[in-house]
Amino acid sequence: MRKLCSTPILAVALAILLSGCANGYQAFYKQAQGATPEAVAAKRAAPPPPIPAVERAQPGNSQETQDAYWKRGYAIIGNSMFNSGRPVSEDSAVRQAQDVGADLVLILNPQYTGTVTSSVPITTPTTTTSYSTGTATAYGYGGSATAYGSGTTTTYGTTTNYIPMTLNRSDYGAVYFVKQRFDLGLVTRDLNDAERQELQTDRGAAVRLVVDGTPAFNADMLVGDVITTIDGVAVPGAKVFNELLSERRGKLIALALIRRGQRIEKSVQLNP
Repeated sequence: MRKLCSTPILAVALAILLSGCANGYQAFYKQAQGATPEAVAAKRAAPPPPIPAVERAQPGNSQETQDAYWKRGYAIIGNSMFNSGRPVSEDSAVRQAQDVGADLVLILNPQYTGTVTSSVPITTPTTTTSYSTGTATAYGYGGSATAYGSGTTTTYGTTTNYIPMTLNRSDYGAVYFVKQRFDLGLVTRDLNDAERQELQTDRGAAVRLVVDGTPAFNADMLVGDVITTIDGVAVPGAKVFNELLSERRGKLIALALIRRGQRIEKSVQLNP
């Protein structure tokens, strides 16, 4: 009888566990700054594939990860980071990648964060039935008579059982990328103080990354180059440089840059 009573309790406990089985990659998805669907569609190299590519890595320096994928031509459109007390399928990350139109999803290997033990109260209904019998004798002028009877009484209530549960918790994460179309293929930044002192100017855009296979890569532009002009127009910083590039999409441009103290001129054909 005890075994039979435990069955519905275990079923309820299982239901509680399963109720937490929502897709964490979807629930905790965070869009990258500026990566609106419209902005992503305007810059992506091709429509999203039916099934995105999947790569795996250990969690680490996020900037190094981003730079490594930038060099391959991939831009981050979002990420999912969360902690869970149950195993989470990689298929959930792939489904989220499909939902956001990613070309590639980098799934971070789960990292164990500790064990949590608790008791979950499970309240279930109870029914108690009692049986009773009785007799009654009546006496009168003509003699006596005896009556026999029986009845049942049902009482409804609840009972609470505490189910011990042990959860092994882990951090989960995924980063979503699209293959981007590049006009030139450079990631630039403003000059730092040391560069301003060395070059004796506040103006220029320093090359931080060169994307493989792009016009900049084919023109042998290097990390550390400082771009000073584009088609004779002075470049005050990285933001204006990118704006000037956008105005010249598909055109042949002339770049003046400084490399290790030497001034260099380059002609580069931009992608359309």
